[in-house]
Amino acid sequence: MLSISNSISIDKPLSDVFAFVSDQGNNPKWNYYVRSVEKINDEEGIGAEYLQIRKKDKQKFNVIVFKENERIIIQSLPGQRPSVRRDLRFDGDEKQTTIHDQIDFKVPLPKFLSSLILKGPQKGVKQNLAKLKILLETGHVVLQDGREINY
Repeated sequence: MLSISNSISIDKPLSDVFAFVSDQGNNPKWNYYVRSVEKINDEEGIGAEYLQIRKKDKQKFNVIVFKENERIIIQSLPGQRPSVRRDLRFDGDEKQTTIHDQIDFKVPLPKFLSSLILKGPQKGVKQNLAKLKILLETGHVVLQDGREINY
């Protein structure tokens, strides 16, 4: 298994940041690689399933942990490639929030090759979190692909 870990602090209340990030439909507003996210079942919180259209592929995932203002874990549904699990932990107060983001990938490659392949995604994830910070703190961001987003 390969992992990408990042943390970022955002000058916004914990409850606001959690509400925005845990709404999977907001992903395209701060992740340039995601084009759209559509909810595909009627569940809320744990068990909610989504179809994510990305720049070059599609992924189905579900929410497996949802603790208000603390943690959300999403994972790709069985059969999706690559198999991905994203664990977002939130710490903060009424002034600032820190997000701890860990993404685990199961890829059928030798570890040395997988590590090389993850360099691009690791950079992209870090940039996306920086865009999230800008969007939530200023209300406006220009994503890496040129899309302008207002919050």
